[in-house]
Order: sequence, then C-alpha cells, then structure tokens
Amino acid sequence: MSDELMNPEVPQSPAPPVGEVVEVKPASRKGLFIVLGVLAVLVVVAAIAVTVVLFVFNGVKSDIGVGVTPIKQNGTGSTQAPTDAPVAAGPADAVANDEVFTFRDIFKPLAGAAASTTTSGTGSETSTVDTSEYAADTLYLVAISTSGNAPVAQMVWNQKEYSLSEGDVIAGTPWKVLDIRTDDVIMLYGDQQVVLSIGQGISK
Repeated sequence: MSDELMNPEVPQSPAPPVGEVVEVKPASRKGLFIVLGVLAVLVVVAAIAVTVVLFVFNGVKSDIGVGVTPIKQNGTGSTQAPTDAPVAAGPADAVANDEVFTFRDIFKPLAGAAASTTTSGTGSETSTVDTSEYAADTLYLVAISTSGNAPVAQMVWNQKEYSLSEGDVIAGTPWKVLDIRTDDVIMLYGDQQVVLSIGQGISK
C-alpha cells in the first residue's frame, strides 16, 4: 500500500488573522443617552426640591419681634412717661406679631363703655364723650354700662351726652328708654319701637 492511503489529509479550518481585535458592541448608544438624560433630570429636580424646602422651612420666622418701650415707675408708685432723649439701655422686650397686629371684628362697635353716672328720672347730661363728632338731631347709642345692678345707656342727642336707665326720657323729646340689653337698647319714639345697637345712630 501506498503511504497516501495510510495517512489521509484532514481538512483544516481557516485560522483567524493575527492582530485583529473582535469588538463587542453595546445594545445601543441611544439607550445609554436616555439613561444619562433621565439621571440628569432627576439630579436637577432633586436640587430644586432641596432649595425650596430649605427656603420654606428656614427662611420664614414665626415670631418677628416688635420692640416696645416700657414705662418706668418711680419709687412712689406713679408712672413716668418716657422722654425724647435716647436711652442707652439694652434692647426692648420682644412682642409677637399676633399681640400687635390683630384683625378687628367688623361687627363689634368701635365705641367702648363710657363711665357711668347717676341719673335722674329724665336722664342727666355727662361729658365723657367728645360730642362734636355726632350729628345734630340724631340719637346715638355710645355705650352700655351698669350703675349698681341697673344697666345704663350712654346716649348722645343733639350733641349732648345722656346717661339713661330703663324708663328714662330725654327731656324735650319723645325719646324714651324701654329696655336696655347687653348690646342694644329698645327705644320708644312716641309709640314706635326703635332698636339701637352700640355705635349706631338714628334721626327722626
């Protein structure tokens, strides 16, 4: 036999070229850019949120103080008003905003209770209110107070102040006090009943 039959040739696979690098590509560059964009947006949103939270919770003070100058007392118990000269003392006591700036109840009258005086059967004139602010020929209820246990209505008529109890009449007029309640007075003008609230006036 011949040598060729004894050693048959085996076909060989081609070898890769030497020096060539095989490149592994990522799934896509587009996906990488999307992930980086989302991360950048999250960082910006987080920075804005932190800034807003710090501004809201640290920037607002709930008690901003308002300085108040105290009135000094003499050893005799009388008070001494502060002078115009500056005092080099320490800072004044702080006052909270809600003690200084409060909302006014629009239904509560501005006029306070006046000092009560004794009245006669037809009422008496007093001088505790500046009556020049009131119109002529108009009856005003200025305040309601008590004298002893009886209620007294402080009223102004024709720019004169009167302290009237129930049943009293303003001299020279048909006005008569019928009933004095806590916030208003029922008056009689002849035979007609009129209700006056504190601070209210009526002309007849």
